[in-house]
Amino acid sequence: MTVDVSKTTRNIDEIPALDLDRADAVHSYKNDRLGFFYETARRYGPVVRLWPGAILVTGPEEVHAVLRNTNRTYFLDRDLRRRRSTATPGSAQLDAWMSTRRTAIVGMTAEMLEDHARWLTGTAGKLSERLRRRRRVDDLMATFAEVTSASVARFCFGTRDASAVPETAQAMLEALFPIIASPYEFPAWVKPIQQREWRASRRLKRMHATLLSTAKSDGEGGLVDVLYRGGLDDAAVVDALTSILLAAHGIPAAATAWALVELARHQEQQETARAAADRWRSGEPEPPELGWAVDETLRLWPASWVVERVVGEGAACGSWTLPPGSRVVIPFWVTHRVAGCYPEPERFDLHRWEHFSPPPGAYVPFGAGPRRCLGARFARTEVITMIAVLLQRLRFRVDGDVRTDARATLTPIGCELLVDPR
Repeated sequence: MTVDVSKTTRNIDEIPALDLDRADAVHSYKNDRLGFFYETARRYGPVVRLWPGAILVTGPEEVHAVLRNTNRTYFLDRDLRRRRSTATPGSAQLDAWMSTRRTAIVGMTAEMLEDHARWLTGTAGKLSERLRRRRRVDDLMATFAEVTSASVARFCFGTRDASAVPETAQAMLEALFPIIASPYEFPAWVKPIQQREWRASRRLKRMHATLLSTAKSDGEGGLVDVLYRGGLDDAAVVDALTSILLAAHGIPAAATAWALVELARHQEQQETARAAADRWRSGEPEPPELGWAVDETLRLWPASWVVERVVGEGAACGSWTLPPGSRVVIPFWVTHRVAGCYPEPERFDLHRWEHFSPPPGAYVPFGAGPRRCLGARFARTEVITMIAVLLQRLRFRVDGDVRTDARATLTPIGCELLVDPR
């Protein structure tokens, strides 16, 4: 089916609709989350009505419109536990959160990131020695998350003893997983009686208590000092740290794992990235080839791969006007494949970035607009540093059939990395 997309404004009645009822659509999504969205976008076009009240948006122009206008004509209506959020457009809660975000983003200076990269270089070097002895990475996520969780804890808390933070964040993520991974939306009155909700509530309280006690402990430096100097109170500081730690606990680990898997599957490109890594020293500007490798990894495998927004009044989305109250689903993984600016979009090719800048909405691994991931610069620095240090010391090969787990963070499964010393 070919969809004609003109520049005239269209309403909901003109948006192509999925020819499945809601139960069948949810079943198809549960069986193959990525494939369901991808085939739907390819068949119906950039904007598709999945079922009443739910709209799939995948076209770059349309994605850019939604993300750019978030907090205005689009908004987030649920918190990290998928409960109703009070931080809606015009609310004091949203204003406070956006102020907190700005304080954190401004505080992540280039000097702060460079200092952290030097610390991470030593930590990644120790990991490379362990991998050299073991000759394989059999649990990709656990191996890299051990480093990235310690890394973000150090970045947030400086010289304070943050040893309890990674375990607390991991426990919180484990409690959130069945909530986030479920394809079913339960009514609000059901959630308070669900065991998984009780578990998540208990662990969130424990995490908040751990973060506050760590922030108040002896030591200095880190993002904590930046937030307090910015005039934030304890509650705002804990909220900011919770958001950063939960995102940075696993997402950079997944990006690192995917980068090494793809480089292991493409040995010539691994050699290109390795040559760049050999030229790089911590504290110096990154060689462009390392940046290309990370950009291409995040294009193919954006770890945080799907977001939602709710439509407010007068929301334009490319050629369409969407009805207020509708829920918009944006799978970045699909957008990065259907955008027409990428020749052979399924192919890993770091060289495509040499003379290329994607148009708005075509490359959004960290989102875009006012709710773009506040730790994007930190995460990118972390991944580049990790793969640079590992490639300086090791060569990687893939063993097994690479598959994708898309239930929450997009992660590689079914394979191991074989490690050879250089």
